Amino acid sequence: MTPLAYLRSYRPDRAVLTGKAYNQGTVRVSSGDVVGVVMMELGGPLQPDAVVPFLESRLLDPVEVDLRVPRVLRPRLAKMLARRQGQALRRSFEMIGGFSPLRRHVSEQAGVLERHLNERFGPTTGAIYRTYVAMRHGDPSMETTRRRMAEDGVTKVILLPLQPHFSASMAGSALSYWEAHGTTSVPTALVSEYATHPKLIGAINERIDEGLQRFPREVRDRVQILFAAHGALKRHLQTLDDPYCCHVQATVRAVLDARTDDRASTVAFLPPVGFGRSIGTRLGDAVADLGDEGASALLVVPISFLSDRVDTAYVLDVTARDVAAKEGISHFEVTSGLNCHPLLIDALAECVATHVEPDVLAGGDGLAGGDAPDLVSTSVRARVPACPSCHRHVATRTWRLDGPAFPPDGIPAAEEGEAGRAPTA
Repeated sequence: MTPLAYLRSYRPDRAVLTGKAYNQGTVRVSSGDVVGVVMMELGGPLQPDAVVPFLESRLLDPVEVDLRVPRVLRPRLAKMLARRQGQALRRSFEMIGGFSPLRRHVSEQAGVLERHLNERFGPTTGAIYRTYVAMRHGDPSMETTRRRMAEDGVTKVILLPLQPHFSASMAGSALSYWEAHGTTSVPTALVSEYATHPKLIGAINERIDEGLQRFPREVRDRVQILFAAHGALKRHLQTLDDPYCCHVQATVRAVLDARTDDRASTVAFLPPVGFGRSIGTRLGDAVADLGDEGASALLVVPISFLSDRVDTAYVLDVTARDVAAKEGISHFEVTSGLNCHPLLIDALAECVATHVEPDVLAGGDGLAGGDAPDLVSTSVRARVPACPSCHRHVATRTWRLDGPAFPPDGIPAAEEGEAGRAPTA
């Protein structure tokens, strides 16, 4: 399906855009099942001549991008803006090596995650795990991924957005496009968010510690942290109760709570594509404000990106660095992406595992999967801190780590979720 055909056929579905149309509990797995783990990402151009088609595809997306024009005028405006912005984006890619590193990093993540799932959980469940990259814009496309899954005989599906925070602009856009290609009876579960998974938090903190080492020893104590998140549309917060900003703030709280140092920190959001209003403080404004307040050393931490891409390699490391220099911030660094950090791969594998319930655990002991210990706590705190961006109280998934997460004779089950539609594999 072309971006234009999708735009013409698009009908907003609140349940899909919020993820509530999908089962967020478990899928029952039997020995011999092929579990397809769909790693959903935004995508990016692999070469200079793919820049304009990539931009046009994004600008045609009625979920992610707000162009504030009637649908009939959107294709013409999208084509014009893509051509106009394409030249600037090409220059951005030239400064970071000529292409987006996203595809390479996500492909590596998929390979490592597949091996990890099969080594850690395959013998216990008797299932075969296969990972598939599905880009919302670019290759491998969702259509290609669905064909590959059908050819591979996938019998169960786990949808794994590669953003730890649920956002209609990102995960909702991907789910809507996935849904547009039809539904089937293949049992499917959605990993909706993993904002405070302890191993994700540990990986982020290790990257922060590595980043701090890049500063001269004499300035490390006064380094401030700026957490940078992907931009999202404010209208989704207003119309869909989008939890994105709350999830981002929950990750930041968990990261800071796990640290032993006491550093000043700020949260900012990259501006969204198009003309829509963004949530929270924009990145450039946050850097300028910190400069006005006298900050001299700043470490930028990409908090909603699991791998390096043009947003981290250019927007943060080049554009934001230029703003910092103009504002008198003399020491500026950006942490490396999580990419294939072992703790991140562990976290992603555990997210998948919590949505898989073995019919009977392999090994012949007859223990039903539902009797295995939980990794995810079903209890939700009655009150969580208010989100500084929207002032709501939104709880994230609570992970139970008070015992062995994955005992040798068990597999964790996920908390129950409502049954939903199952997109075709």
